[in-house]
Amino acid sequence: MSHTPASPSLAERYGTAKRPLTARTRTWLILAALAAALAVAVYFTVGNTVGQMTSKDVGYIIHSDTEASVDYEVTKDFDATVQCMVQVLDDTYAVVGAKTVTIGPHEGSDSSDRSQYLRTDLRTEHRGVTGIVDSCWELD
Repeated sequence: MSHTPASPSLAERYGTAKRPLTARTRTWLILAALAAALAVAVYFTVGNTVGQMTSKDVGYIIHSDTEASVDYEVTKDFDATVQCMVQVLDDTYAVVGAKTVTIGPHEGSDSSDRSQYLRTDLRTEHRGVTGIVDSCWELD
């Protein structure tokens, strides 16, 4: 039994072959992709800094068995009011002094002005060995 299938040409069956991209078209597509990637990177970089609040320990001074100072940096929006829990710890990491500090709105003109350096003086139960900002939160 001889069976010969109908053999239409490949062009009829699948369509004509597509032309490859020209060098000029390929260059423009690469430039467009790079521009889009740059725009996304800028969006996420700027978008993540606006409205974000951070705190960072800068230093501390243990004045005596009952007094210490903690230096820290808070970065926040100009019109935001935040509170930070500042603590002095002893050598077993136990809290020997703590204070909640309220940081209100402040003036500024550009993103570098979002940061404020602060010092908080604390009373301690006994001699501490370090001072930290435990956490900060924005007030509504």
